[in-house]
Amino acid sequence: MGYDTKKIGFTLVELMVAVVLIALLMGFAWNFYFSGRETMRHTVSQSQIQSDTRIMLDHLEGEMSACYSFNEIDSDAKQFSFYSFTYSNTPLDEILYDITGTPRKTGTDSDSRIMTVRYDYAWQSDGTVTKSRTPGYLYFLRDPIYFEPSTRPEFESYSAYSQRKVLRDIADFEVQGYYQEINPADNSLKIKPLNKSESSKASFIVLRIHTKIDESAGKRDEELDIVTKFYSSYRLAEVANPGSFSTTDSDGKF
Repeated sequence: MGYDTKKIGFTLVELMVAVVLIALLMGFAWNFYFSGRETMRHTVSQSQIQSDTRIMLDHLEGEMSACYSFNEIDSDAKQFSFYSFTYSNTPLDEILYDITGTPRKTGTDSDSRIMTVRYDYAWQSDGTVTKSRTPGYLYFLRDPIYFEPSTRPEFESYSAYSQRKVLRDIADFEVQGYYQEINPADNSLKIKPLNKSESSKASFIVLRIHTKIDESAGKRDEELDIVTKFYSSYRLAEVANPGSFSTTDSDGKF
């Protein structure tokens, strides 16, 4: 009986085809892995940006809910500030009477004051947004309103002075103040934008926060654009009921 001497194996062409196919499969797998990892990284980063922005906006909404008056709204400098009531209420007799029991004046030279906190939000050139909190007394009947910072103990628990960065990677931080007025004749609503010198008349602001992180080649830039309105409920109530809202009306008719 004879034996077949033909060798069983792969030709060079077959080996080359196998190598190419394996390389392609590895390439697809490698690309799929890195694409999935990049998508996950982008999603997590976007979620973190949204979370950071939402936390800041939630805090701002709480502060604005107690807003007595806007201090300054500077669209060009990308910053704004406002006065909010503190957790420690100013006693009514301290607003209306001095320490001798004499009624306080109600003119523009009045020394009537309320306990407030001034919040300042400002965009910085490094792409961050800073927030500062300054407690003090607001002489609300003076023209213009006068704010006196204070370090008295009653401010320490919830309203002590602080300053910190609340946002980063901010490409744009736009703010505009608006005045809202109701026409009693036909109950129509009139809204007009205000310039910096008219900040104290503002009823609400419109705030735009544009977050952007420029990534390297092959990676998607991370962006978030949010536009929100923030109302001063006190100012809205005073516009709707001039001279009859509370003992802290700015016209002094109480």
